[in-house]
Amino acid sequence: MAEAQRFTGRVALVTGAASGIGETTAKMFAAEGAAVVLLDIQEENTLRVEKEILDSGGRALAVVGDVRSDHECRRAVEAAVTSFGGLDIAFCNAGIFERGNVVDQTVEDWDVQIDTLLKGTFLTCKYAVPAMRERGGGSIVLSGSNCAHIGCAGRFAYTAAKAAMPVLAKQLSNDWFHGAHIRANCVSPGQVLTGMTTRTWQEETGAPEGTPVPDAVAERWQRPEEIASTVLFLSSDEARDITGVTIPVSRTALLRVAGMRLR
Repeated sequence: MAEAQRFTGRVALVTGAASGIGETTAKMFAAEGAAVVLLDIQEENTLRVEKEILDSGGRALAVVGDVRSDHECRRAVEAAVTSFGGLDIAFCNAGIFERGNVVDQTVEDWDVQIDTLLKGTFLTCKYAVPAMRERGGGSIVLSGSNCAHIGCAGRFAYTAAKAAMPVLAKQLSNDWFHGAHIRANCVSPGQVLTGMTTRTWQEETGAPEGTPVPDAVAERWQRPEEIASTVLFLSSDEARDITGVTIPVSRTALLRVAGMRLR
């Protein structure tokens, strides 16, 4: 484990911490001195991430739970306070993706995605904010998506939920920055190489399992570390004057929003 740096003495809660961006971010927080609470519904992987952080000399606590549950989000924040003394950072990262457009998206798939992405963010922040106020401030980072800016075919419910994240970051900032000193920002990745996105790409393209994803310059798949680095920056004192903004960590999304063509 690297010598503690930016987050020595800080406590971070990461939802969706059992894999992908969440796992990578949690490990990077721990490597820079933070105590990390890992909230995820996947018990085996959550415990694995906890063990890997502990084995590396970091501090971590696994809380197996569903972000759609009021009780379990409250329990995760209470665990941060009880085990580590408080809460300074919350990365609302838990998510799920079920393919479908407005016609073929099932009601069940709509509900699970909206509940996980939107309700999960609401509940995490609902309990994180009071804990951060007790510490004199904090930082919340919401996990957005380039789908919120450019739309994504076959991702109707997912896009709807992710489109709310930039506005929620602004609203949280408006409500809690002045007086409570709680900052809130959003990070919007493009295509990130995780287990979930790889499986989705294979299903959509019909590629056999194990086929590597494309890595063309125009549509380059990002690595979780690239997104995690932005989350850590937004959570750090280096970003103490940044709040209510969305950072698109995606070359493709930035150029499309600007109306430019990729070459």
